[in-house]
Order: sequence, then C-alpha cells, then structure tokens
Amino acid sequence: MVRNPIDIWYDFVDPASVLLMLEIKAARRDREAWVLDSCIKWRALEVRPPPSPLVSLNDPEVSSLWESAIPIAQRIGVTLNPPRLVPWTRKAHELIAHAEEERRESAHSLRLAVAQAYAIKGLDIGRVDVLVKIATDHGWNRTECKAILDVDRYEAVVKGSAQEAKAASVTRPTTIVKGVKRLEGFHNRTALGTLLGT
Repeated sequence: MVRNPIDIWYDFVDPASVLLMLEIKAARRDREAWVLDSCIKWRALEVRPPPSPLVSLNDPEVSSLWESAIPIAQRIGVTLNPPRLVPWTRKAHELIAHAEEERRESAHSLRLAVAQAYAIKGLDIGRVDVLVKIATDHGWNRTECKAILDVDRYEAVVKGSAQEAKAASVTRPTTIVKGVKRLEGFHNRTALGTLLGT
C-alpha cells in the first residue's frame, strides 16, 4: 500500500498550479518530512480544453487568477511572466503522459520545466515545437517527442484524467486531495505540511 497518497489536479496555465509545484520542490529540497513521506500523483485538468475559444490574459477570469498569484509569487521569490495568449495545454499534458510512461522518475522535472517555461519564461506551450524544445533540453529524444505529439497518442489519457476529476468532484485546478481532505488553490509549505503530513 502506498504511504500517504496525495492527488494534485493541475494545469500549466493555472498560476496556483505552477507556484504549488515550486513550493513542493522547495519542500523536497529542504527534506520536509510530509513531502518525503508522500506519494504525490500529479493529475492533468485542463482549464480551457479544446475546442474552448482561446483567450488572452485580459479575460476577466484569467486576469483575476494571475493578479492574485503575483503577490504569492513575490513572497516565494518568483517573477511571473506568462505570454499574453492562454494556450490550450492538451499537448503539454500529452508530453507529460509520455514522460510518465517512459521514465516516471524524471517526468516531474519535465512537468516543472513546462510550467516554468509558460509562467516564468513566457513561452507558448500550446505549440508542439516549443514543447519538443523543452523536452530535448531535458534529455528527451526530439524525434520521438515530436512524433508522439503529432499523432495525439496520449489525448485519451488527458481526457480520461478530466473524467476522473469529475468523478472525484474536482472542478478546477489546483485541487489537492488526500483521502477525504482537500485544499483548493495555492497553499504554502506550512499549510501543506499541516494537511498532508497528518
């Protein structure tokens, strides 16, 4: 039996998801017991799945998310710089599904790289060429990644994750679920340790 299983529903264009990834990375670096004793499963949940219309950061709902994230990011030493257009993230999630199938132990570092590419570097992670470049920069085979993304090989996996979210009454990223306990949105390491360490 997996000790301390935790599900985290996330999307790359959700600033709370990106900040949470960075906060958990810092907790691992600092060897905090709650994160070392946990088995975290990151689960894809697209904010705006295709064919939803693409929007910009000027969209009131999107703008509100990023405006509330800026002071949180500053407190943890991160400067957010997303591109103006909010892309579909299906291909990004497909890339991570491939990584989890092929090299589970290094999949999360690729997930974090994609998240930072969007939220901090301002790259358009809706583009296959951008995702392939991120993957190759992290040791993945360029030809293989491009071929997989071109043929939608993991599309069903990403859609299936959304169905699992619905079944679990998860309606938006970022949602953290541990048994019957759940947190929504960004929470710092102290709050995470309190909830997830028990």
